Amino acid sequence: MRIEIAQFQQILWAVNSVVGLFLLVLLAVRKNYRAFPAFSFYVLVNLTLGALALLMYRRWGFSSPSSRQIGWGMQGAVICTRALAVAEVCRHLLARYRGIWAMAWRILLACAALVLVYSIVAARHLWELALLAGDRGMELSIAAVVVGVLLFARYYDVQASAADRSLAVGFCLYSCFCVLNNTILEHYLHRYGALWNLLGMLAFLASLLLWTWALRKPQTEIVPEETLLSPVIYQTVAPQVNLRLRSLNDQLSKIWKPEVTRQ
Repeated sequence: MRIEIAQFQQILWAVNSVVGLFLLVLLAVRKNYRAFPAFSFYVLVNLTLGALALLMYRRWGFSSPSSRQIGWGMQGAVICTRALAVAEVCRHLLARYRGIWAMAWRILLACAALVLVYSIVAARHLWELALLAGDRGMELSIAAVVVGVLLFARYYDVQASAADRSLAVGFCLYSCFCVLNNTILEHYLHRYGALWNLLGMLAFLASLLLWTWALRKPQTEIVPEETLLSPVIYQTVAPQVNLRLRSLNDQLSKIWKPEVTRQ
């Protein structure tokens, strides 16, 4: 069974590499690296570290201490670049609202700090569990941020391109799978290792295919809106916006202060 998983894992690694390389070429040919520089850097880092990991495992084996330490370090680098790519997608979705984006990037930074603290507390002086907890916490933060931004965009009818939505959905689906996978791996660290890698590669392949389809056409970078509304349009739109904001404020007040509504 392990031999079959290892063989299928090698085939799947080759497929992921080909799709990832095709996506990187597509980013260069369509010049989408200009609109998504952080995402392009993430794809490049993932491909490079994937090739280095293959050479490392062939030389030292998958179970050697050196392979484990270097592999977890590579995983940390990939997660950091993925977090930057997610922040870039969120900036695209909220680019026309500088105030909201200013709040959003602070929330992203706070999530990263909380993940660091969580990984230290959950590890209990075991570095493998620390990295696993940090990985799971970062993926959970990415999924929560992406879901929050997408819900905000839908609730307030924020205009977003299909490419931005597809990139965000791909990151969210992969992060959700990683959270579930890492939770299982924490309890079955030794027996579940090979299957964990295999399922992770399958989930990443699905995200790669979604991203490739989303970036098949050239994309333009979104710039913040600088034009102001005319007084007539502003007087018409402002009451509607204020009404929706008051509705949001009332909903949040009910959530955080339920005793006020009871009185």
